[in-house]
Amino acid sequence: MSKVHLIIFIIFLIIVATIRIWLNQPITLPKNQPLKFEATIKREPRIYDFSQVIYVADSRVYVDLYPRYRVGDRLLIEGTFDEKGRMFGASVEKIGERSGLLRFRSELRDKISKNVSALLPSREATLVVGTVLGVDTIGKQFRDELIKTGTIHVVVVSGQNLMIVAGIFLALARYVGRRQSMILAILAVFTYAFLTGFEPPVIRASIMVLVSSLAIFLGREASVIFSLVIAALMIVLIWPQALFEVSFQLTFAATLGIITLGQKLKEIFKKLPFLGENAAIATSAYLFTAPVILFYFSRVSPLAPIANILVAEVVFPIMILGFLIAFASLTFMPLAQVLAYFAYVPALYFSEVVRILATIQIF
Repeated sequence: MSKVHLIIFIIFLIIVATIRIWLNQPITLPKNQPLKFEATIKREPRIYDFSQVIYVADSRVYVDLYPRYRVGDRLLIEGTFDEKGRMFGASVEKIGERSGLLRFRSELRDKISKNVSALLPSREATLVVGTVLGVDTIGKQFRDELIKTGTIHVVVVSGQNLMIVAGIFLALARYVGRRQSMILAILAVFTYAFLTGFEPPVIRASIMVLVSSLAIFLGREASVIFSLVIAALMIVLIWPQALFEVSFQLTFAATLGIITLGQKLKEIFKKLPFLGENAAIATSAYLFTAPVILFYFSRVSPLAPIANILVAEVVFPIMILGFLIAFASLTFMPLAQVLAYFAYVPALYFSEVVRILATIQIF
């Protein structure tokens, strides 16, 4: 396919995507009025120190930490949503649950999370569980440190994190061969998508990552950007609302950074001591996502590039060991404990780098 054909195809997709966005407005719930309704949880609730957030349509329900709710629970909810789609002090009653693959996956994730938490200290367990399952159960202090150092993407469900991981596997081409590295990248992407529940943000990130990785694998670097744009537009065709979601924008920016600047930084970082391809991947992803982060969160730490470079080399072993610990904890806990000892070292390093850099005040 020539560039002219690609441009025509992209223009066509833009037109179709625009029509889809116009015709498929997101479902909204009434605001500022009392409501009583039933809803089935389809997305894992987000856990905070003393509360959990249940996602319903375009809104969020904030409830106490216990009892814990999970995917498949059928709830009777009564309360009022404010202008921002938040409901506080809601009356929530579990009236049933739906079994199936989503419920099974939710229970599996919960079991792995509890097993890892029993094997490692809190902060290190958060890193392992976050990189493998995307389970967002981060304490407030650690979360603030991760945000301040620009490393939060490593711990939560993030397309940026997914692209970094795929890039790390593709970087193994010189050791295991291009075909084998591509297969490993695909397996890593699908495994991550499965364990994180095949939620829309992860599925969209997986599509984008696989299309871009395949273009690089086929040796068509000149068409990689076009392939990325086509993948992004196809995603918008399927999920029109994705265009306005931060996760989608971060995934696109990170992917674009890795396949462009990242390839150039790899050659530069090879010549520098203590830096490698992983640092190039992390740096390029961060630089391209920084504008998005600044726009939505109104802050970007000058220390973030340094923090990302320092922790880049340990993300890979944390994730690999995390996967092994997760599977071993379901079959043979003594083996999981041994693997946890090895995972503790890079996880502790990551945790300490974040803690130390977060204490540095820059005015």
